[in-house]
Amino acid sequence: MKLLILEGGDRLGKSTLIEGLCKHFNYDNVTIRHFGKPPKGMTPEEVLDFQFKCFNNEADLYHDIKRRYEYSKYHYYNDIMIWNRSHLGEYVYSQMFRNGNAKELRDRLLHFEKIHLGIYDDIYLVTLTSDPEFFLSKEDGNSFSKNLKQKTKELNLFNEVHNLSEIKNKLLLKVDKDGLFRSKEEILNETIKFLNI
Repeated sequence: MKLLILEGGDRLGKSTLIEGLCKHFNYDNVTIRHFGKPPKGMTPEEVLDFQFKCFNNEADLYHDIKRRYEYSKYHYYNDIMIWNRSHLGEYVYSQMFRNGNAKELRDRLLHFEKIHLGIYDDIYLVTLTSDPEFFLSKEDGNSFSKNLKQKTKELNLFNEVHNLSEIKNKLLLKVDKDGLFRSKEEILNETIKFLNI
């Protein structure tokens, strides 16, 4: 069983890539967990606590399923679990929109990875990235960042946290070329090759 953590900005193709992976697995043995926006009305500190409690709970769920998968002869558990966004996204958006402290976020992120993700070799991180102008061209009005300056900062922070992460298996995947999306098949095949599935 593998855990794929999929990160990157809005509209860069995370959902399309997940759909392609589901088709690759014939929809039979994929579990998808989506981390959405935190509840409104919280202070930045409360949001951070809330988010990392959610990440901890999801990691506990992953560990429980993995133990059952490995030790049960008879199981219907998934071969791959996908986290659509996780702690890396919190590093980005907390800094950009909630005045998050970079050092505190770094420390919490690395502590979370050490405690919950550091014991397995079958955890994979794919971070989707692009040129800033391409990223801006895909804006639909529903994202946090709205202009080229914000989009550039968002991409830079995702690249920074991707490099900061201590997950062993990492792929920074550029989704655009010459101002257009690369083909869905090309991006999917690159991901499948990376996951060795």
